[in-house]
Amino acid sequence: MDAAAQRRLDAYFSDIGAILAHLLRRESFAIYAMGLLGEAERKSIEPIAARACPDPARVQAAHQSLQHFISNAHWDDHAMRRYAARYAIAAMAEHAPISGWIIDDTGFLRKGEHSVGGQRQYTGSAGKFTNCQIGVSLSVATRHHHVPIDFELYLPRSWAEKPARRREARIPASVQYKSKID
Repeated sequence: MDAAAQRRLDAYFSDIGAILAHLLRRESFAIYAMGLLGEAERKSIEPIAARACPDPARVQAAHQSLQHFISNAHWDDHAMRRYAARYAIAAMAEHAPISGWIIDDTGFLRKGEHSVGGQRQYTGSAGKFTNCQIGVSLSVATRHHHVPIDFELYLPRSWAEKPARRREARIPASVQYKSKID
């Protein structure tokens, strides 16, 4: 990464850090983001923690810290997504005007019954009814580029209206069932 790219990344992390507020959340975000952006084949929490921790005796603690950040830490994901979307749109608009907004639903094939929102439903990515999760994304586009700026997992009635499933998956009360045409 050249010096200009490093400065942009540092500024981005600094702005995200202001939204996260707490020092440990800032550190965990930076470690996780760099792990996702890195060249390693495995991008899950455990290998990211192992690569980021210089002391082999502290790898388990680093893994637990990242796991807590991803699963339990309280931060405003709406503010984070809004900041990231504005950042991406501004960067794209420097090169060409935004010419389109794209709404798309994508199926993610799943086996089993424990993936949140997963059920037998139609997905265009498989071209049939199958067990999958459905994600709805919003992207913006210029003549030459596009970038997703928001994403939401579709929560079907089979998940939204079952309190035990919601509790186990920690689905917030604010997330309610909406038909696909709402």
